[in-house]
Amino acid sequence: MPSTPYAATGALRAFLDSGAPEGSTDYTTVVILHGWGWHSANFKKLLPLAKHSNARVVLLNRRDYPGSDPYTSEDLARLAHLASAPRSEESDADAVSFQGARAREVFDYLEDFVRRERVPRAEGSKGGIVLVGWSIGSTLITALLANVGHFPQSADVKLAEYVRRLVLYDASYICYGYAPAPGWWQPLLDITIPETERSARFSEWVTGYFAHGDVFADGASALEFRTPLTEPAPLFTRLSAEELAESTYGPPQEPTGSENLIAQASIGHGTWGKDKDGALYLRDIVEGADDWRRAEVRHVWCDRSVWEMPWGAKLLVEELEGARKVGKPVRDIAFVRVKGANHFAHWDFPEKTLRALLGNETEIE
Repeated sequence: MPSTPYAATGALRAFLDSGAPEGSTDYTTVVILHGWGWHSANFKKLLPLAKHSNARVVLLNRRDYPGSDPYTSEDLARLAHLASAPRSEESDADAVSFQGARAREVFDYLEDFVRRERVPRAEGSKGGIVLVGWSIGSTLITALLANVGHFPQSADVKLAEYVRRLVLYDASYICYGYAPAPGWWQPLLDITIPETERSARFSEWVTGYFAHGDVFADGASALEFRTPLTEPAPLFTRLSAEELAESTYGPPQEPTGSENLIAQASIGHGTWGKDKDGALYLRDIVEGADDWRRAEVRHVWCDRSVWEMPWGAKLLVEELEGARKVGKPVRDIAFVRVKGANHFAHWDFPEKTLRALLGNETEIE
């Protein structure tokens, strides 16, 4: 049974927590940040598996989701302004600053967690923390990597001694600020679909399984943009009303909700692309700072996900290869393919998902 999450003191709080494996002194703490609309309860199938992997799984809810702090009226007014403001040096900087503050909240949560929960330090592939951002939650991973070298280090907890791996789990191309694939389609933006039907169509689409070809060899022509397979059926059609209510949360997804406003501001001002660059490209840092360049970074992608995810993996691979060819210093990022899984691998294939997050395989069958 999940344990009661500890009483965090900052803006973020765990929604569910497997608890530490009994008797272990070298377990790994896996902290997961969820995506758009589907919050941390959607990862609950990982909890009973944690002890078998010598792990503690902590499911953290982002701001505006159950248990964590809502955005203030001032925050929402700032986001609404950024969402509609034209690009300028000032507005671009403000959008980056907003996302950087969210990364700082994650940093503060981890620091407090280590201090209060006595997390084992990282020793090779044991102990420490594996921090995971799923889907749009991956933008907090890139924002953290882009900013952590500027965060003041506390005297008693040095997070660099604990955070040993960061995972970008099935991130969309949008999360890196890339352009969409030629011929792309997305139901929320299809004006031929009645507005009242778009949300349900999106939920079915994003939880579907897609028969893509080899996107790395053939590019956009390998992608299936619209139609998911009938078998396995989209997860949205298989969940009970109770499971949907437990796993999803509507208010941030409303037209004036925080998710939409953050997306509009971040896309409009190039924030997610800037954070991706700050995360990937290594820079000189001031003495005494630590940008976590010794931590592993892994991009886990599921080859039956909606087209946005394999497209994002392809473009990230190409950018890194191009940067290395011209001698740019970049982080060493490992790519992990989860074969036969879609965007909700943690629900349909929880064992595979934990292997992808904790193990060293580059292909998971």
